[in-house]
Amino acid sequence: RYGERLRAAREGACPPSVAKQIEKDLHRTFGSVHVRGVRVPQAEALSSLRNVLLAYASHNPRVGYCQSMNFVAAVLLLVVDEETAFACLATVVERVLQGHFADDMAMSLVDGSVLRGLLSAKDPQLMRHLEEMQVAPSLVTAQWLLTCFVASAMPLSALLRVWDCLFLEGDAALPFLLRLCAALFLSRRDELLAAHDPGEVYLLLMQSGASVGSAGPLL
Repeated sequence: RYGERLRAAREGACPPSVAKQIEKDLHRTFGSVHVRGVRVPQAEALSSLRNVLLAYASHNPRVGYCQSMNFVAAVLLLVVDEETAFACLATVVERVLQGHFADDMAMSLVDGSVLRGLLSAKDPQLMRHLEEMQVAPSLVTAQWLLTCFVASAMPLSALLRVWDCLFLEGDAALPFLLRLCAALFLSRRDELLAAHDPGEVYLLLMQSGASVGSAGPLL
């Protein structure tokens, strides 16, 4: 199936505008020879990533290609072959984050609301503190979710353990991801409560997970 989709994309099934956007994002994805501390051979990496994204756009023309798919596919290609990466990407887009890869971002708004409720229930003091500073957690968590935490600061070993759990969770994967968002917030609780500048809060959130050697404490 993967081979058929890739051939179809190369024969014109993928709209030129989509192919052009994919091509632009390839170099943004592999802007360095290192991805998550892993040395990546640039030419081979770009070719494989292009193939997977074009094949997916051909497979699912309703979604086509959306930014952040490139980061998910890139990390998948560090550990599996193109065909498996294609299948995993399809699972993320069509099951784990169904409806999220859309122009209106409506599902991201729903996720933000659910996460606020979750944080308020787990730690009302922290949530009040963030609200008083007019910090919007979704400005950080939307990218965590859409990239399945590639956009977080977690090291590759922790990220891959999260992904093992993600694929095992199946249809319950989104609640799992939201709980993980909350766990990352709570892992910086004391520092967040001590912060009194929104910029400092956002920086702390963007650095969340960086010191986690294994995802165990977060899961």
